[in-house]
Amino acid sequence: MNRDRILYVFIPILSILIIWGCEKEDINKPRACFTVDVTEANVGEPVTFSNCGEGKAFSIWTGDQYHSYANYGTDAGVKFDKTPWSYSYPEPGTFTVAMVATSYGNNGEDVFEDVDSLVVNITDNRAEFLEFGFRSPKVAGTIEGQDIFMEVPYSTDFTRLKATFKTSSKFAVVTVDGVEQLTGKTANDFTNPVEFVITAQTGDKTTYIAHVFAVPDTAKEFTSFSINRISGVFEENNIQVTMPPGDTDFTKLRAMFETSSELAVVTVNGVVQVSDGSRNDFTDPVEYVVTAEDESTRTYTVTVEEEIGFLSFGFEQLVPPVYATISGHNLTVNVLPGTPIDSLVASFVTTGHNPTVKIGDVEQTNGVTVNDFSNPVTYTLEADNKSVEYTVRVTIIK
Repeated sequence: MNRDRILYVFIPILSILIIWGCEKEDINKPRACFTVDVTEANVGEPVTFSNCGEGKAFSIWTGDQYHSYANYGTDAGVKFDKTPWSYSYPEPGTFTVAMVATSYGNNGEDVFEDVDSLVVNITDNRAEFLEFGFRSPKVAGTIEGQDIFMEVPYSTDFTRLKATFKTSSKFAVVTVDGVEQLTGKTANDFTNPVEFVITAQTGDKTTYIAHVFAVPDTAKEFTSFSINRISGVFEENNIQVTMPPGDTDFTKLRAMFETSSELAVVTVNGVVQVSDGSRNDFTDPVEYVVTAEDESTRTYTVTVEEEIGFLSFGFEQLVPPVYATISGHNLTVNVLPGTPIDSLVASFVTTGHNPTVKIGDVEQTNGVTVNDFSNPVTYTLEADNKSVEYTVRVTIIK
C-alpha cells in the first residue's frame, strides 16, 4: 500500500523534470558575431559593420565617447540587424567595438547573451583652415583653395598682425617657418605673403598662403554740421545754417562736425579744422574740403545767414512805452490795466532782410497800423522767398 503511493508520487515528478529538460534544449543560444570592412580609417571616413551573429536582438557599441560598452546598462548602444551599418568616427583613437547578441526563454523569463568585439584604429588626416582672419583690425579672410586674401585699412601696421583661425581638426598643428601658431596670439609680419603650414595627426600637411592688402578708406562726407548748436541743412554739397535774429557777427564762429570716417581730414583754405575748436569768418560762404584716406576729396559750401524776424516789438504810443519779450517765435507784451488793447499801434524793427510784415493779407506799417490785441495775433514776415510766423500775446498786468 505504501509502495504503490510512493510510485504514484515519483512518476509525475519525473515527468516534469523530463519536460523541463526538453524545454531547455529547445532554446536557441545567441551567438555574437560581426565583421568590419576596414580596421584602419580616418576621421570622417565610414566604417561598415556586418552582422554574422544569431539571436533575437543585437546591439553594437562603437567604443568612442558616444557609445561605450563600459556603460552597458545605461548605454543601450545602437540596434543592429542583418543590414550592414556604417559609422564615421568624429575623433581619432583606438576603439574597442563590442556587439551583444540576445535571446529569450520560452516565457521571457530567461535572457541569454553573447558578446563579440574587435578593435578599429582611427587616425586624423584633416589639415584645412575653416576660418582665417584678424581680430584687430577685425577682418575675415576669404579662403580660395590654398590662398587666403584679406583687406585691411590703409593705415594698418603689417609687421605685428595676429591671425585668428579655426582648423578642421583640433589635433592639427599650425606653424609659420617652423614656429607653432596660437590663434589670436602669435604675431607675424604680413608685409609679404606668409606661408601657414597645417600638420595633421597623421603627418599630412597642407600649406596656405596668406595675402594681406591695404585698402584706403574712401569715406569723405559730413554726417553732421552745426554752429552754436544750430544744425545745418544739407542739400547735396551745400550746407545752410540759419542763426536767430540779432546774431549778426559771423566773423568768429566755431563749427561742430562729424565725418563718415575718423581717417578723413577737414580743411578750410588748407588749414586743418578741429570740430568745435577752429574759428572762421562766415560773412561770406566758406568752403570746407573733406579729404579721405585715399586722398580723394569732397567740398562743401557752408552759408550762414540770419533768420527773418523781429529784432524788437512794442507799443511806443503808450506812456511809458512797453516792449515785447521775444522767445523764439513768441512775443509777450505786458501792459498796465486800462490799456486799450483792442486798438494798439505796434512799433517794430526787423532783420536786415527788409521783410514784408503782414497780419493775414493786410500789410503792416511800422508805427501806423492799428490792431486789436485782445487775442493772440499772428504776424507773417516774408523775404527772399521765405516766410516765418510770430505770435504776439498782450497781457494786462493784474
